[in-house]
Amino acid sequence: MEKMICRQGMADTPKAWIYYKESGHGVPILMLHGNAETHMIFDFYEKKLSANYRVILMDSRGHGRSMTARQSFTIHDMACDAAALLDHLGIAKAILLGFSDGANIALEFACCFPERTLAVISASGNALSYGLRFPVRLAAQFTGCALSFLKNRLPDSSLRLQLTKRLQLNTLLTDSPHLSAERLQHIQAPVLILAGTRDLIKTSHTRWMAEQIPNSQLRLIEGGTHKVLFLREQQCTGYILDFLRRNHL
Repeated sequence: MEKMICRQGMADTPKAWIYYKESGHGVPILMLHGNAETHMIFDFYEKKLSANYRVILMDSRGHGRSMTARQSFTIHDMACDAAALLDHLGIAKAILLGFSDGANIALEFACCFPERTLAVISASGNALSYGLRFPVRLAAQFTGCALSFLKNRLPDSSLRLQLTKRLQLNTLLTDSPHLSAERLQHIQAPVLILAGTRDLIKTSHTRWMAEQIPNSQLRLIEGGTHKVLFLREQQCTGYILDFLRRNHL
């Protein structure tokens, strides 16, 4: 087997420095990880897809090796980071594959940069914060209150900085994304929606998302959890490759 050759670097974007890694050649696929994760979760898909595609992995701002000059940021900011990274790499258009918060970023990107979006693969994403199952959303809100309480009672220190970072990531769960029906209906690119029936996202919400996006394909995986993309890699890979072939990508 031919050894996979990887290239890596840092992209200077507005208010952030984004770490990226790329391998393979062909149509670009930008992979976006979830909350409190890094690009390394895509190890399997990088190896699988780089045989035929130019695979680009990145650490979102505030994650992994990427850095941000702002303690507060939004899904929209992260979508703009993805666009800036593509600019840095000289890429006009790309396929976006996102998991969890990464799926939300990919859909936000498709809304904001339709001319740069070849296709979106959204795995275990949600369009609105209330798409989370109620116990999950309640737990996230409680965690946010606890983190805020502790942070405001600590002096400036490394611990307070860690709590501030964790609070920001938690806020992404409770206060975003903001992908209304109107915004989803204006997505022009083909979209594959992957989710498990036991996801943290309500199945009814996932179905609603698919109904709003004009050119969408829904794959609900029976019994799959939030991590279905990684727990059923072969099955999901089959769906992804079939979707790309059907759209001549």
